[in-house]
Amino acid sequence: MAMSKRDRVIAEIDSGGEIAETARGPVEFQRRGEPPYILVLHGTPGGHNQSFFAEDFEREGFGTITPSRPGYLRTPLETGPGFDAAADACAALLDTLDIERVAGYAVSGGGPTGIEFAARHPDRINALILEVAVSGTYKPEVSAAAMAMMSNPFVSWLQRLLLARLPKVMVSQMVKMESTLSAEDRARVTQDILTNRDKVELLRQLMNNMPRFDLLRSGFANDLSRFAAIERLPMEAITCPTLVSHGTHDDDVPFAHGETSAREIVGAQLHRVEKGWHLLALGDGADEVRRVQIEFLRKHAGT
Repeated sequence: MAMSKRDRVIAEIDSGGEIAETARGPVEFQRRGEPPYILVLHGTPGGHNQSFFAEDFEREGFGTITPSRPGYLRTPLETGPGFDAAADACAALLDTLDIERVAGYAVSGGGPTGIEFAARHPDRINALILEVAVSGTYKPEVSAAAMAMMSNPFVSWLQRLLLARLPKVMVSQMVKMESTLSAEDRARVTQDILTNRDKVELLRQLMNNMPRFDLLRSGFANDLSRFAAIERLPMEAITCPTLVSHGTHDDDVPFAHGETSAREIVGAQLHRVEKGWHLLALGDGADEVRRVQIEFLRKHAGT
């Protein structure tokens, strides 16, 4: 019997990952490259298939381990519903894979898990990068209409169609939603993305690698609930070298989150990205962001 389109999409996503039976429960992950490894903690929503965000690191000789955080894709929410438990699940995954130490790269909604991992498992982490990362109480406004749109496969298809047929419309709306840039700067950034082959390719990967929302719903709802309940993350317990990369014009996770983590983590380096927005790789200073991050990893992460 022929597979439905939905089943083919799910099978393709599943084929890129493995499931490890850890002491904390099942953890789906994708492993690419060789040691030294970077533990990639994806944003909200996401999964192991967002490892492409770390491809620049792989080209510099780092391997990546990208787990689907609890509630996303094939990692059950029960494996680690709290950020502390999710961090412990990451350590259990490393135990199962016989990996002693990693660097951490936590993006956006992966920030609290990355912070907890560094604080709770200092013997397992060489260095930590927090990129546009949540570091405190976070209550984004997600309306019922927005949830309905996210849940509708037609909307995802339409976004991909717009990117192919009307890329200027699609990109300009995305920049408007994710930034606090002026209209003039938004137009400039939109044009820069559309004339940069690497940025267009990254955007295509982002669109094409977003699974159906029913595979992400549990993790997404859990993240939003727990972000809102954050009182204080254990940033003062982090002892590894830490780099904070955050854009000044991020309208998703405001720049204040970057300032907080840089202030609360002893010795942390804040890379303030002027006019950067939530997708730093698509905005002003993208090349500089990666250069600073790669130099940081070379110095602290084992190569």
